[in-house]
Amino acid sequence: TGNQGRQGGRQGQAQPQAPAQADLSALSVQQMFDAMAVLEAERFLPLTPEQYPVFVQRLRRLQEARGQFNRQRLGFLNELRRMTQPNAVPSVDDAAIESKIRDLDRFDAEGRQAIRRAFEELDGMLTPHQRARFRILEDNLEKKKLDFIARARQGGPGGFGFDIQ
Repeated sequence: TGNQGRQGGRQGQAQPQAPAQADLSALSVQQMFDAMAVLEAERFLPLTPEQYPVFVQRLRRLQEARGQFNRQRLGFLNELRRMTQPNAVPSVDDAAIESKIRDLDRFDAEGRQAIRRAFEELDGMLTPHQRARFRILEDNLEKKKLDFIARARQGGPGGFGFDIQ
């Protein structure tokens, strides 16, 4: 398609290199897969040259909303974890824990709504066929990410064997 130049003139599938295992973190893995989504979307959906820049902008907004939600949610869970440790000193009363749970629940609802809005904005520029292909692409990338993480934890090969059909 017309966006080969934006993709570094790649032939076939994009093959990003995994970071050294010592540098492997959930954030770096997510960043690699976010970049992979952008690279693979044009071919997989496929996008027109007019759609591509708008799609990339909206996809990045969706990825940013998801990332921010996940980071902030982890902060809430870490606080709950700290508050409920069996040997926590000083002991935290149930009212404080209940308050933190309500805060988390409120945050979950608001964060999921922000993600839904970003997703709807992205969907709004795609045809029904492209929307279906985008959902398949995201599912395939998630499976590849989980497989990559499992192999990395086992000390297996860290390369990406992408063929997302």
